[in-house]
Formats: sequence, C-alpha cells, structure tokens
Amino acid sequence: MRKPFQKFVTAGATAAIVATAVAPAAFAAEHPFTDVGPNYSEAVDFLYVTEIIQGTSTTTFGTYLNLTRGDAAVILANVLGLDTENAKDAGFKDLFPRIRGAVNALAEEGIISGVTKDKFDPHAPLSRGAMAKLLVKAFELEEYSTKTPFNDAAGVFKPYIEALYGTEITSGKSPTSYGTYQEITRGDFANLLYNTFIFILENGSIYVESVNIIDSKSFTLQLEEPLDDEYTAEDITDLFYFWADFNDGTSLDLIANTSVISTDRKSITITHRDLTGEEGVLFIGDFEFPFDYAAPKAKAGVIQLEGVDPVNFDFAGKTTTNVTLPATNGSANLNGIEFTVEDANFTNNQTVTVILKSTDVAAAKPGEGLTWGTLTYDGDKWALVDDAKYDFIPVGHYTLETQFKDSNENSTTLTLEISVEDLPVASDTSQ
Repeated sequence: MRKPFQKFVTAGATAAIVATAVAPAAFAAEHPFTDVGPNYSEAVDFLYVTEIIQGTSTTTFGTYLNLTRGDAAVILANVLGLDTENAKDAGFKDLFPRIRGAVNALAEEGIISGVTKDKFDPHAPLSRGAMAKLLVKAFELEEYSTKTPFNDAAGVFKPYIEALYGTEITSGKSPTSYGTYQEITRGDFANLLYNTFIFILENGSIYVESVNIIDSKSFTLQLEEPLDDEYTAEDITDLFYFWADFNDGTSLDLIANTSVISTDRKSITITHRDLTGEEGVLFIGDFEFPFDYAAPKAKAGVIQLEGVDPVNFDFAGKTTTNVTLPATNGSANLNGIEFTVEDANFTNNQTVTVILKSTDVAAAKPGEGLTWGTLTYDGDKWALVDDAKYDFIPVGHYTLETQFKDSNENSTTLTLEISVEDLPVASDTSQ
C-alpha cells in the first residue's frame, strides 16, 4: 500500500519548501535561466535548487516549451522518491533507459498509465488534463474535489481538475477554462508542481502543538492528536525542517540522528548534532528557540603588585594558564587580580569563589581545598575582592581554581597556576 500523500514527498523537497517560506532570500535568484519571468521564478527557483528539475541548457529553462510524458514521469518519480531500480516492468515496449525505471515505478503505484497496454508514448506532449490526473493521483488529492467554473472540465479528467481547483493549486487558464486539452508547458508544470508542494506543507494532517527543548542535542515534538499507526518516526522527521542560525552569522541544517515515538503516539523525541559550545536560534517548523550552550571563555588579565610593575597573563580561550610573580624579601604583596571571562549571561555583582586547589607552601597547606578568595563581576571584568591576607604571599607555587557559571547553567572551570619567586639580586662589583 502506498503511503499517505503527506509523507510521500522526499524529505529534501519538504525541507526546501519550509526554507523557501521562512527564508525566501536563500532561494532568490538561484537559477541561472534567462527565460524565466516573474510568474514562474519562485517555482523554478525551488525546483532547480532542490534538483527536481533541470533546464534545457545551462542558461535556459525552456519555460514555454511543451513537457513530454517521459520527462514528466522522470520528474514525478524523483519527487516521490520511488524505487526506480527495482520497479516491476509495466510492459511498455517504447521506453528507453533514461525513463524506464520512472515509468515502471509510477505504473506500479497506479499513478500513470500508457496510451495502450504496451505503449507509453514517452515523446508525446503531456496535456494539462493529464498533468492534473498525475498530480492528484500521486499526492492523493481526490478528497478535495469541488465544482469548478471551467466549461472544459469534462470527461476522464474532470474529477482531477476539480480536485486541483478545490485545493487552489490551479485557477485555470482563464475564469472559465482550465485548458484541459492544451499541451502543458514546462513553466506551467513548474507552477502546478510547486503549488502542490505548498498545499501539502500547509495542509498535512500532522500538527505540532508545542516543542520542548530537552538539551543541546534533542527536543520533543508534542502533537495535537495521536499519530496513526501507519506513520513511523522517520516519516515524521521527513516532514519537519529544523536548523540553527548561529551568532557568528553562519547557519546549519540539522538532521535527525534518532527519532522515537512515545507510547501514546502523541509525541516524538528527536536527537540531532550536539550544539554544545554554540549560541544562536534553533528553528523547528514554525517554532524558534534562542539557545546558549556556550561555556564562558577566559581571556586576558592582569595582577597588580605593590612596588613592582603589573604582571599580565592570558588564558587565550583555554582553561589553564601560568603566571610568575616577583617576590621581595620572600613574599609578594598582591594588590589585585582582574581578568576577562566572556559570556553574555553573566549578571552584575555576580560572585564566584576561588579555591586553593594545591600549594607547596607549608604555611598555606591547611587551606588546600578551601576558599582562597572571591571574584566579583562588574559588567566587564572579574576582579578579586581585596583582603589583608594578600599583602603577604610567601614564595612558592599556588594552584587556584574557579568555576564560572552563567544564567543558562553553562560552566567552565579555570585554573591559574601562580609561582611566586624571589627577584634576582644584582652582585656588588665595586672595589
């Protein structure tokens, strides 16, 4: 049995429809064709970018040329993602290699038929009426049939024209004529096929009520109604296009790694590429979610000392750095530490605790694992809160550790390795 039309279109085409709707600039002027006017440009852009259809040359689309039955079959089989390699032979004797698999696959699905039992007539132009039949049968649009104002909507093609009219995929060649027996041009074909895609996207039977972001690599789609049993998790992910726009101006189309339908079939959980370390906006269908999975990043800083020049240091985006402080008479007099840790979600007057992780100074050993100091955020930099104990820091090595956490619970632990060393004493060479 063939799948319902809502999930019968290839995932790439569905994704591109969404992208066209939400980011039309991404598809603007993508095609290279000089013979495509404004009435056809949007449809041709889409069909060209998604590689559903090519031009008749590198610079012409053949907008006003007739579409043959064979070419229509190839395009439609491609759109539907049919297995053209293993389809049962339909029995047509006039098929050539380029179209054989497509025609056989469409015939196997009951979408297309020959002009006789053993003749398909692939080079014959396709009529607008026949095109209506192909689209309606391919995408199962029969239920949308409604009475038309067209005086030429009659005969075998009548119900298919009525279905296209009911979906508003077509409004006819004029208010009273569909042009049933006219040969369809490549331009009109592009418009009808594109309009069919849009209709499917806007009228699919699966509706998302809400989206719950679980973490940096997964989210859950909450559905308005339980899924029919015939739908698989993969079918659903084919229908939803999701991507991330990052703060650095780049974008990334996301692909479902796994998808699991809940027991009650009212939700589906999807995993994707981990966005840890990134900031931006996640777009899932009509929903958008700003995200910040980037841990704070440390940069440069300075240590102020009494009586000597300041000492600079730089984490340079890493989590550990080393600094050597000059001592005078066996100790350093620390006036302050100040450095930058970048993150958009720090708050003014936020504080963090500095821990003395280890030291080789016997007098300081009892303080290992305990609070050594406090840093406070002033909207630009983190600064050490002054304490009298910093006036005397004996020669030796000190490993200080601090965890920085932003309001989104992203955290990074920084380690500052400080060596306090005596200044070399110049020898007296006078006699």
